Amino acid sequence: MKKNRKFLYIVGLCGTMVVGAFLSPFGLSGSANPGNASDPLVTQSYVHLAIHQALAGIEQGSAASNQTPMFAPVQVLAGQVILGGEGAVLILRSGVAVANVPATDGIVNTTSGADLFNDHVVELNHYLIIPRADGRGVRALTDTWFLVKGEYQITQ
Repeated sequence: MKKNRKFLYIVGLCGTMVVGAFLSPFGLSGSANPGNASDPLVTQSYVHLAIHQALAGIEQGSAASNQTPMFAPVQVLAGQVILGGEGAVLILRSGVAVANVPATDGIVNTTSGADLFNDHVVELNHYLIIPRADGRGVRALTDTWFLVKGEYQITQ
């Protein structure tokens, strides 16, 4: 009788393990099912539409002005003004330039911890942030080179 119980116990244990191993790939053991809120299914047309909208947004954004996602060297000739978009970063690498600020607020100079106001001299290698796209920028007194990150445009 003891051998019979031991045999039934082993068979039952093995059966439980086999059933558990069989059901787990089908998601019946509590894992997320495909197609629910935590694992959504999407159609091919939805993916194509999302890609098309993303590419259209990139093309529209670059039509108005230049935009650099990383720092890019930009030459600004004497007499020209480089206007920064909101959040643009300008670093004067060579030449002489002054702040071009039409409003009462300035350009953020994070290197010195102060604001630059209209006609203040921009020092070499200072990290300047344009807070708003309202005509703030830097006017080149000589031919200059900047490192620029973000939206910008060069005007006369």
